[in-house]
Amino acid sequence: MIQLSDLTKTFGDRVLFDHVTWQITDRERVGLCGPNGAGKTTLLKMMAGLDEPDSGAVLKPAALTVGYLPQDGLNHSGHTVFEEASSAFAELLAMKAEMHALEDRLGDAAIPETEHEAMLHRYSDLQDRFRLHDGYSIELKTATVLQGLGFKTSDFERPTETFSGGWQMRIALAKLLLGQPNLLLLDEPTNHLDLEARNWLEEYLNAYPHAVILVSHDRFFLDAVVTRIADLTLRTLTDYYTNYSGYLAEHHERIEAMRKAKREQDEEVGRVKMFIDRFRYQATKASQVQSRIKMLEKV
Repeated sequence: MIQLSDLTKTFGDRVLFDHVTWQITDRERVGLCGPNGAGKTTLLKMMAGLDEPDSGAVLKPAALTVGYLPQDGLNHSGHTVFEEASSAFAELLAMKAEMHALEDRLGDAAIPETEHEAMLHRYSDLQDRFRLHDGYSIELKTATVLQGLGFKTSDFERPTETFSGGWQMRIALAKLLLGQPNLLLLDEPTNHLDLEARNWLEEYLNAYPHAVILVSHDRFFLDAVVTRIADLTLRTLTDYYTNYSGYLAEHHERIEAMRKAKREQDEEVGRVKMFIDRFRYQATKASQVQSRIKMLEKV
């Protein structure tokens, strides 16, 4: 579905990703983890097409739809909550508007018969497509998602600009979920949710029909939703095919093994340096000294 190919990204002297290759397939739910500042948000932005790598590429099919929810900074105005959320169905709503316009014109007896016949065919085609894409349930779907995210029915007709920042993010999340992109990128989606809305989102994502990548500090949410962890540490991505709790255990073992290997490497380097310093000026040991110098360069 989406693939990172030899991806490198730096900020000044700091390397976030160093020749990273990674991929996600349809219907996977992946938790993107790693220490603060490792570049998780930057990686989501690159997959969303909002940031560019220094080298390498983000490869995705032309027909792939991507939805991205940032941590904050989204504001809505000029519509009611219900209008803003249901705008996720813009194409279907345009069909509905055209159908209503055709209904009005079809009642006009002054329209020539040939034009009337063409309008009937157009209306029939629109109606079939509208029904095929579940257009008649737009209102139900929108109300269900808004209520799941904590909006009361009385909130539906309130202007979006009357809501605070946390509720603005809920509006954005509702619109994103209703649009059902092929790849859903969520950066800390539970930050502005109460427990009831968080639990609803957990169930919604478990039933989501496409791929999801999310960043979250809520370990219980990650445990309940994701089936794979992609760990962004040491400038690369490492997959753990488990939930968050399993990842913590496996990651700890991996880091400890790396520390042990580093200690052993340091000890070996120390022994090699002692040999070089001791025999550097002895002609009989020259070839051995040069061999060890080359070995150190490789290390």
